[in-house]
Amino acid sequence: MQNKKLIIAAGIYPPDIGGPAIYSQLVAREFANKGISVSLICYSDKKEEPTDKKDKFKIIRIVRKKNPLFRYAVYALNLFGLAKNGDIIYAQGPLGAGLPALIVAKILRKQFIIKIVGDYAWEQYQNNAKCKNQNAKLDDIETFQNKKYDFLTELRRKIQKTVVKSADKIITPSEFLKRIVGKWGIKEDKIRVIYNAGPDIEKIAKIRAKDGLSGDVLISAGRLEPWKGMVTLVEIMPELLQKNSNFKLIIIGDGPLNEELKLKIRDLNLKDKIILTGKISHEELMSYFKAGEIFVLNTGYEGLPHIILEAMACGLPIITTNVCGNPEVVKDNYNGILFEYNNKEQLKKAILKIWENKDLRREFVENGKRVLENFTREKMINNTIEVLELGVRSLKKLTSNPEPQTDKQII
Repeated sequence: MQNKKLIIAAGIYPPDIGGPAIYSQLVAREFANKGISVSLICYSDKKEEPTDKKDKFKIIRIVRKKNPLFRYAVYALNLFGLAKNGDIIYAQGPLGAGLPALIVAKILRKQFIIKIVGDYAWEQYQNNAKCKNQNAKLDDIETFQNKKYDFLTELRRKIQKTVVKSADKIITPSEFLKRIVGKWGIKEDKIRVIYNAGPDIEKIAKIRAKDGLSGDVLISAGRLEPWKGMVTLVEIMPELLQKNSNFKLIIIGDGPLNEELKLKIRDLNLKDKIILTGKISHEELMSYFKAGEIFVLNTGYEGLPHIILEAMACGLPIITTNVCGNPEVVKDNYNGILFEYNNKEQLKKAILKIWENKDLRREFVENGKRVLENFTREKMINNTIEVLELGVRSLKKLTSNPEPQTDKQII
């Protein structure tokens, strides 16, 4: 089969941090290294990054600061320009990337494949409700599938379902998400589960631990969204400090709950014990991980937590919730501890259990390395090539590197 030309329509992309950003960069680089013609479009804070020129594929960055409607229009126009000479559009998500990708694919009659890593409509429902009422009790993602909500939420849900139903194939990173997408009326045979790859162990080994951190460091990372449970982590710190005054909590990431967290830290007089890093580079994220003792993710929702794979690769034992895709990565009392979302007593107990037992900590770390063997780059890339029908089979059999793309950005 002749190699096809692939267009990756991404949302976030490095230097943004997060699973979807890392995934898009990884698959683009691996495909390009295999001689596959790849172009990528994404949203970005800047029109160009220094690393872009080092890659062997065309990257078009659409600056986020523009008016949203104008930004989406510019994205669609540039995607149209890339896709005219392409064969497959591979969208990362249903709205910001997926909707313009669907429109372009329909106009140009291109194959349209989409990766779904979450429920966008549910995420926006959570954010909007929390903005109106910080104490609102909100439905979890599974309850959300079976109820009706306000007009805007239902509109987002309708658009999301329309985009996904229109795809030729759908990729999800977990069995949990496959079940969720199936509830949108998608036939099971259109959905393929492909686990995300863990990080590059050799690259991580070269990164130094963050300087200047002392004490028993707890690390949590992710976008500061309502369902990430960061507020609960802050609230349990005074009790943890009564057990061990050397505990320090590092919260890595940015998002809508940033100011609330700052106020909570101030009110609890924890400025010397909790650090909010804000948005940082991926390399700095890894340096924090390598300086930490325990990774904690008190999340109410994860499709498949790539951040946990990265934490395991950095040698951290894991404490996370028993929800969604988490149990597909963390086996309770094997490579970490699972607890109920926002259950403060269970969370404190888990942290103290690992802190007090160094042998258990080492056991979790070693078992984490074994778990990572199920999340290899080779498996992910080969399975993705198969679904995309790119005409290349083996990751180990590399072809010559492609010349850099020369498509011009339209706007």
